[in-house]
This record gives sequence, structure tokens and C-alpha cells, in this order.
Amino acid sequence: MMFGMALCVAYGITAEDRADFYADYTEFGMRWWGDTGLTAFPVLEIPLGGRHEAMGGAFTAAGPDVGALNANPAATATLRYTELALSHKNHIADSSIESLGYAIRFDDLGLGADARYLHVPFTARDDRGRQTASARYSEFAGLLNVSYNLFRSYYFHGLSVGLNTRLAHRSVPESISPGQSATAVAVDIGLLTRFNVLKFHSARERNLSVGLVARNLGPAVLGDPLPTHIAGGIAYRPIRPLLIAFDAEFPVSLYDDVPAAPPAVQTGINVQITDFFDAGAGFRLKGGNPRFSLGGNLDFDEVSLAAVYTLDLTTSLRAPDNFSIQARFNFGDRGRLERRERLEDLYLEGLISLVEGELSQAVSLLEEAVALDPAFNPAVETLASARRSLELQRDMFRLGDLEELDRDPGLLLQEDETE
Repeated sequence: MMFGMALCVAYGITAEDRADFYADYTEFGMRWWGDTGLTAFPVLEIPLGGRHEAMGGAFTAAGPDVGALNANPAATATLRYTELALSHKNHIADSSIESLGYAIRFDDLGLGADARYLHVPFTARDDRGRQTASARYSEFAGLLNVSYNLFRSYYFHGLSVGLNTRLAHRSVPESISPGQSATAVAVDIGLLTRFNVLKFHSARERNLSVGLVARNLGPAVLGDPLPTHIAGGIAYRPIRPLLIAFDAEFPVSLYDDVPAAPPAVQTGINVQITDFFDAGAGFRLKGGNPRFSLGGNLDFDEVSLAAVYTLDLTTSLRAPDNFSIQARFNFGDRGRLERRERLEDLYLEGLISLVEGELSQAVSLLEEAVALDPAFNPAVETLASARRSLELQRDMFRLGDLEELDRDPGLLLQEDETE
């Protein structure tokens, strides 16, 4: 305190100067962010746990896990694993948020569910500090998710389309504000695609993702609109260990008498430090409350543990405010990697048979590969070529234009039976 006062005296900074600075900042904030906080159900907007929160909420295009359920409903169609996530967050003072999320993928179809609960306890005490009354304000929000990846092929990742249906309820004690408990319904609609741009590493996954989502589309609750907005995001992985993401949000008011809040920006990075540990950091500017976040994630075979700390204007350094933990359970990929490896083996064996002139064997192998994944274009194209070659070979034999032909026993038997 004395050091700060000494600096103020040395530079000629007076209490009046400090008051003018805060007054100017407040005036600027009211002009730019004055329309903030006019919506209901803040639980719908709070990033909660894991990489989603660590990267500042910039998850519209970056979502690689179950945390993307609330960021972009289209993300579940391309999730790598079936996952279950449990999260807890110490929010502000005594308030906290609990969350449970689950997502599963069936090839190009993704399904998910998420539930979160915000509770804020109130305690009344007398002059001697004895508790005389207590109450609890709470909000619950749940969602069901479905998504599908369209137009997927070997050359194109596909366009994922997703839908979240939301149900939210807030409980306000009658002793605090009568008649304010309410229920809301809303939907999210999202798009997501990926492709390669300036990629400096070798990997099957595309390194650039682009996402677009409309969140919390629904009617007002007791005259208060939901936090509806449109968000666009981009996530770029220039090298394998580094992911950079940026989101922009544009709030939308569905009612003429309620102005929309100013736009918000979110950006974050994630760095894979070792095979089992990655760290993330992010920045979010929304509603005049700049927010910095930092977190880490430990990956084991079947479980991942994450911790995130967020610093903003509501954070108290005397208590563990804005601190969250998450446990994410991995239930595998439902055999997708094994089928992918089998597909590649069949394709390579088919190519070898084709080069060696074993056309009927090549067709059989390639047909099996295409049955595993009809969107694997190299196998489809090679199968068509092998079938044409086999038909041409058979036509030439029947016309007698080929005097000597190396054929496999299966083809000879088939032709003898035909004759």
C-alpha cells in the first residue's frame, strides 16, 4: 500500500486522477457493453471444464471430445471415441456448477446428451453471525444431440450437420422473488467441416476446421429472452502438437424491445506436450469482462483428468473461484480403427493381385474393402478398373483372340461350367 502511494506521489497521480480514470473506463464500458446481461439462463453460456474452458470457449470448430456438445452440435458426428464426462466448477463465491455429458458415434451418425446444474446458496445471519435462514437459487439445463456427417469420402471430410434440443428450468425461492421460477426450451443448429491447408505434418486428420452454429434459439421466458447468438469458429493445426482456435459470437435479439448484446471474441491454443499430457490457454472478451484461462489435461488409457483455472473480474484470489475439474471416460471407438486398418490391408492386397494379373482375386479383395467402407474412393475406383479388365479378359478369351492366358483355377472352372 505504501509503495503504491509512493508511486502515485512520484508521478503526480492524485485520487482525483484515479477517480477520473475509473469514471472514463465505466463510461466507455457502458457505451460498448451497456446492453449486456439482458438475457435469462446464464447457465447456457458458461464454458464448463476440460479443453472447452481451457481454450477460452473457442470450441466451435476445435471440439475433439465430448465437451463440444455445448459448443457445436455437429461435432459428435466426427468424434473419435465414445466418451462420458463428469465436471465440477467452483463458479463465483459459493455458487458452483455440476455437469454430466455423454456422446457416442455410429460411423457418420453422432448422438449425445448433456445435463448441467447451477446452484447459488443464500444464507441470512443475525448480528452475532448466527444463521437465521437459507435459500437456494438454481438453474438446470439439459440437451439431447443428434448429428450426421454428409458427403464423406476419401477426398472430402464431409459436412457435419447437428441439432441440439434444450430444456432449461430455473428455481427461484418464493421468499426471494415470487413467481420467477420458469422453464425454457431452445435448439442449437450447427455445421462443421474440415480440410487441409498449409499442413506441415503427416496425419490422416485434416488440419483446418471451420464451424458455424446458431445457439439457444427459443422463445422468451417471463419477458426475458434467451442468450441467442450466431457463432463462427476456425481451428488450425499447423504442426501436430499445436492447435490454434478463434471464435466470434454475434448475439441476436428476436424481440424489438430488447437490444442485442455487443459481439464477443474467444481465442485459445492447445499444445500436446507429451503423449499423455496437453495444456491449453485462452482469452475471452464478452460483456466487458475479459477472461483468461489456463488448464491441463492428463490422458490415460481409459480416463482423462483435466483442471482449469479462469481469471476475470469476478475472480477472488482469496478463494478457489472459477476453478474446474473434469474426469472424462473413454469407452473406445467401437472398432473403427480396426476396420480402417482391415480396409487398408484389403486395398493393398487387391492392388498387389491386380499388378500380378490375378484379376478375379483382386476383384474379390476390393469388393470386401468397399463393403467395409463405400466412401473409400481409392478402393471403389480400383475395383471398377479391375472389373473392366476382368470383363475385357473374358471377352477376349471367348472370341479366341487370345491364344494363351494365365488364369486362376477358379476362373477356368467357372468358364468350363458356362460352356
